[in-house]
Amino acid sequence: MKKFKERFDVFSDAVFAIILTIMVLEVPVEVVNGTIDYTQLAQNIGVYVVSFCFVADCWYKHALIFNEVDEVSHRIIIRDFLLVLAVSLIPAFTKLMISDITQTTVMMCGVAYLVVTVMEIVIARSILPAKYSDPERMKGVYTYIFGKTNIGSITMIIIFIIVAYFSPIAGLVLFIIVPVRSFMSNASKQQNLADISELDAIGVSSFMKLSEKDRRKFLNYLRRYIHEARRSDNNAEAKKNAWHHFVREVQQAFGISEQQVSEWFQDASVLRKRSRDDIEKVREHNLS
Repeated sequence: MKKFKERFDVFSDAVFAIILTIMVLEVPVEVVNGTIDYTQLAQNIGVYVVSFCFVADCWYKHALIFNEVDEVSHRIIIRDFLLVLAVSLIPAFTKLMISDITQTTVMMCGVAYLVVTVMEIVIARSILPAKYSDPERMKGVYTYIFGKTNIGSITMIIIFIIVAYFSPIAGLVLFIIVPVRSFMSNASKQQNLADISELDAIGVSSFMKLSEKDRRKFLNYLRRYIHEARRSDNNAEAKKNAWHHFVREVQQAFGISEQQVSEWFQDASVLRKRSRDDIEKVREHNLS
C-alpha cells in the first residue's frame, strides 16, 4: 500500500494539473474585425480566476492532508477518487459560466464547491487514524482546530449559492472569498494540528481541558519550542535549553511543574532525565 499510495499521489497531482490546464484553454479570446471585446475578455478571465483559486486551494489542502502519510486504506482511496471526480467537474461549470453567467450556471458551480468542501472534510477526518496513534483523541483536536473553519466555509458557500439565485454575478464574485479564506487559514491550522500531535495522550488530553485563551497561549509556546528544538539539530545542549525555556514559559503562564509538563511529551521526559543526569554528574564530580 505504501508504493500504491505514492503512485496515487502522482496520479492526483497530474489530475489537478490537467484540470487547471483545461480551464485556461476554455477561456476564449475572440477577435472580431480586428477588435477585441475587452469587457467580455475581462469577465471570462474573472470566471477563470475564481475557478483557478478554488482548484488550486483544493490541491493545496489535498497535499496537506496526505503529507507524511505513508499508507492509506482502500476506503480513503475511494473517497479521494470521488473528491477528484468532483473537482474534475469544475472546468465544465467554468465553461458554462464563460458561455453565459446565469443563475443556473453559477448555482451549479456553487453546489460543486459545496460537494468538494464536504468531501475534503470527510477525507481529512478519515485519514487521522493513518497519521496518529490515538486517532479518536486527535479527532477531537481536529474538530477544535478546523471545526469552525469547516462550518464557516460550508455556511459561506450556501449563502453565496442563495445570493447567486438573485444575482449571479454577485454570487460569482463572492465565491472567490472561499478559496482565499481557506488558503490563508489552512497552513497555520495544519501547523497547529502537527504541533499538538507532538504531545502524547496525556498531553493532548490536558491541552483539551485548557480554556480557549490558554490553548492559544500554549500553542504559541509549543510552536516556539518545536521550532527551537528542530533548529538545534543534534545539539543536545541547544535542545535542553529550548526545553528549559519552554518549561519556564509554561510554568509562568499556567503554574504547573516541570514534572507535569514533561508528562505531556514523550521526548521531553527524556530531555528532563538527561538534565537531571547532568546535574548528578556535576555533584559527583564536586564531591570527588
